[in-house]
Amino acid sequence: MQKFSAIALILLLAVPLPAAAYTQEDVEACTPDAMRLCQQAFPNKIEVVLCLVKNRRQLNAGCTLAFNRARAEMAAGERPATVQQTKF
Repeated sequence: MQKFSAIALILLLAVPLPAAAYTQEDVEACTPDAMRLCQQAFPNKIEVVLCLVKNRRQLNAGCTLAFNRARAEMAAGERPATVQQTKF
């Protein structure tokens, strides 16, 4: 079940949001926090993201940077210059 949860999070973060996309580094940075803080939200992708946002003060530095970058891109209405596609 834990392996499924990790895969679900990776898929969630690998799928581009309307104005932002997460890099592989973002996924790797946020996976431990999602597993630690948001296991109850799996497999619902939206609930995992909402849980991470709700617990933003408890996120590690890398995951915090990923969310801040995505939020800034959405506010600016831009897409990132380079997006790394995750392949399974």
